[in-house]
Amino acid sequence: MRILISGNRRGLGAALTEHFSQSGHQVWGFSQASSSPNRVDVSNFEEVQTWVESVVQHYGAPDLVIANAATVLSPAPLAQVDPADFSRLIDVNVKGMFYLFRAVLPHMTGGVVIGISSGYGRTTSPRMGPYCTSKWAVEGMVKTLASELPKTMAAVALDPGTLQTDMLRQALGEGARFFPTPDQWVDKAARLILSLGPEHNGQSLSV
Repeated sequence: MRILISGNRRGLGAALTEHFSQSGHQVWGFSQASSSPNRVDVSNFEEVQTWVESVVQHYGAPDLVIANAATVLSPAPLAQVDPADFSRLIDVNVKGMFYLFRAVLPHMTGGVVIGISSGYGRTTSPRMGPYCTSKWAVEGMVKTLASELPKTMAAVALDPGTLQTDMLRQALGEGARFFPTPDQWVDKAARLILSLGPEHNGQSLSV
């Protein structure tokens, strides 16, 4: 299986990349933390499109796309959030997902695209307004996309659950240590992801 993953250098993206690669799949990923040619700013459409087209040209269209790149702000009341920080978060979490879908979908006639969502995309929490806003947008984007795809494809919003990542540590501080690590989570998550097909189109699922 040919798999594309954004935000694949840390957290769950890195865990999925390693797991799928070790399982014999062909995996390509990008992030701002990667070295060239996989150092891509997900909030820059031209960079995303150039990277996607290079991969597709050399290896063919993907069977699975996981839009995972995201960021989070330190908890704060919405009325105190810096506008520039809010804008950057939307650029990465929402526009970045759209940019990846926009770049890759014209090359696909089958397969699955996954938007990594969150419990914060299905409920709300005080002091997490920007992140909640972005993940609710992810849910809406994926469900709308699902209504536009051919019957050979699926778009799924996937809540990975609460994991001990750098993002969670920024949001929860020391409380993050009580949650599973990506390495403890990845086997179960990978099995779920690989089981997805057209029959799951439009669903909001959780690991």
